[in-house]
Amino acid sequence: MKTAIKWLLKILVTGAALYITFRKVNWSQTREVLLHVRILWLIIALVLFNLSQLSSAWRLFYFYRALDIPLSLAQNIKLYYIGMFYNLFLPGGIGGDGYKIHYLYRFSQKSKSLKSLFTATFLDRLQGLWALILLLSAILFMATGRLPAGWQSHVRMLVAGLLLACLIYAELIWILFRIYRRVFLQTAFAALVVQVCQLLAAWALLHGLGMKQEIVLYLILFLCSSIAAVIPFTIGGMGARELVFVWGASVLPIHANQAIAMSLLFFLLTACSSFMGAFLSMPRQPVASSA
Repeated sequence: MKTAIKWLLKILVTGAALYITFRKVNWSQTREVLLHVRILWLIIALVLFNLSQLSSAWRLFYFYRALDIPLSLAQNIKLYYIGMFYNLFLPGGIGGDGYKIHYLYRFSQKSKSLKSLFTATFLDRLQGLWALILLLSAILFMATGRLPAGWQSHVRMLVAGLLLACLIYAELIWILFRIYRRVFLQTAFAALVVQVCQLLAAWALLHGLGMKQEIVLYLILFLCSSIAAVIPFTIGGMGARELVFVWGASVLPIHANQAIAMSLLFFLLTACSSFMGAFLSMPRQPVASSA
């Protein structure tokens, strides 16, 4: 009953977010924008997105290697894409993480505790959020002059707060999770590569839609929508991204139709890439791990 209630709430939140989006956007104009997207830029965005996912799997590999889990990098990439497939249907990426934890618990013949596997997977997501906030802070700082005049002082304070939070996070990881100290730099670098590749994928989609003005504002909203999609309030992040873009279009000099078109295209890239996980399988017994 508790699980059913959670699912019902997430479906309601997703539906509400999509309903608000549908009410605020001219879908006939959005459809016209989507019909004229340039295929070459769409392919470039798809490649960049999958590079981000390979980097994300690489980051997770280091967390699992710190636990001495006998999983090779190639196997971890397969496991990551299978988790992405589960994330298409389950709320906020939790389903994919649950699958990975359950699989590795059985794969390691229960030699690793569920708590340690959960901690490694959770820190992997937290590292991704840290890199996302760090990148958002950098872009906000560089683009402060393009924001409304009344926002500039608040944005500077926000950037300072975000950077302070990033420093506190790094310090807490160093103090509380000593087992992951030796992989912190590798995972931090991989996390930044993930977010940069996704940002470049969004940039490619904007070019594919023929947008050349105020691109930095769209990218800022894209990063904000990525943070919203991480929070497990909607199914697969659907609706959360679009809602952020609708709100952004009401306060920033951007076009809502183009913004929603870019968001829908990014979801399409995610879905197409995630479906590869449906055709992959994992071994039942551990084999020697290779870096």
